[in-house]
Amino acid sequence: MLRHIRSAGLIAALPAIFLSSFALAQSFSVSPQELRIDNLSPGEQAGFNLTIHNKDEAPHVFTLAAFHPREEERRAGRAEFPDASWVSFSPREIEVAAKSEAKVEVTVSIPSDTEWAGKDWEIWLGVALESSDLLTVQLYVRLLVSTSGAGKPNTGLIVGIAVAIMLLGCGAYYYFRRRTRFN
Repeated sequence: MLRHIRSAGLIAALPAIFLSSFALAQSFSVSPQELRIDNLSPGEQAGFNLTIHNKDEAPHVFTLAAFHPREEERRAGRAEFPDASWVSFSPREIEVAAKSEAKVEVTVSIPSDTEWAGKDWEIWLGVALESSDLLTVQLYVRLLVSTSGAGKPNTGLIVGIAVAIMLLGCGAYYYFRRRTRFN
């Protein structure tokens, strides 16, 4: 008999647990749900805004972080994003007033190494509702990043070569001009 009472209590508690998690998940949303950055050259950065919508009657604090999805969760043809620190949030934690929204600036910075050129990556941006409950609700934004085929050109090297060519040209002109004068 005692066993049946415990089972009945557990059965009654399960819907309350699931319904509260559903209510928490419905209290906020994030947009866009997916973002694509194409032709980002190594050495450059791209920025965009995430909008957090607080649909609740009370203000809430949200925390943002980048996550590597498992291989089976990534889109076909997408590799794991090499380094989550290349994604930054400003601010990383934000309080959103009741029944309002707030924007968070996200910046993706790819190092200038040519090894990062011509790649297709995926990383997820997680937005978590801070809660004192045991249950934490987190929504993810899928970020798809593709880098262009060539890295950022080395401007100093190009300018140096151009100056060297100009100096050689001027020197050759001066040399041949003086030579024809004295002959």
